[in-house]
Amino acid sequence: MVVARDMDEASAGGQAAFVALVEPVLPSAYRLALGMLRSETEAEDAVQEAVFKAWRSHERFRPGSEMKPWLLAILANECRRVRRNRWWSVVKGSAESESPPQDMAEGRADAAGLRRAIYRLPHDQKLAVVLRYYLDLSFDEMAEILKISTKAAKSRTYRALERLRLSPEVITDE
Repeated sequence: MVVARDMDEASAGGQAAFVALVEPVLPSAYRLALGMLRSETEAEDAVQEAVFKAWRSHERFRPGSEMKPWLLAILANECRRVRRNRWWSVVKGSAESESPPQDMAEGRADAAGLRRAIYRLPHDQKLAVVLRYYLDLSFDEMAEILKISTKAAKSRTYRALERLRLSPEVITDE
């Protein structure tokens, strides 16, 4: 577990110590960004920007806190910022219309439909699904990242799952 006292050492030791603290969290951070943004390039950029923002504000890292929820919260906000960018819909809209999703090409229409339905969820619900099922985090960890109560994290996830159950992309014709 990487905690804030190590962050004090990182600020004293410089960039290499900070990277040593952040490095174990990077695979989870990338999966979160990829789940939220659907683009490897955008996910890499978002993770890089989140780490940079964490470095710039490392003095606000609370003593006794874990690195993972702190960095993932910064990353979640960065993903939201990227998606709010007015060019996001233009770039994503043209990219999606050019080629069919790889899942469809491989004959996995159900998986592609579920992914489309997840991507159409509101940001807070999509983030809850990605944190819970892509990163396999507990509701307590989700609550810490989202800065909400554990009960609220469960409720948000439940609402997202209910919305997915009613989504036409997920309903099969069996």
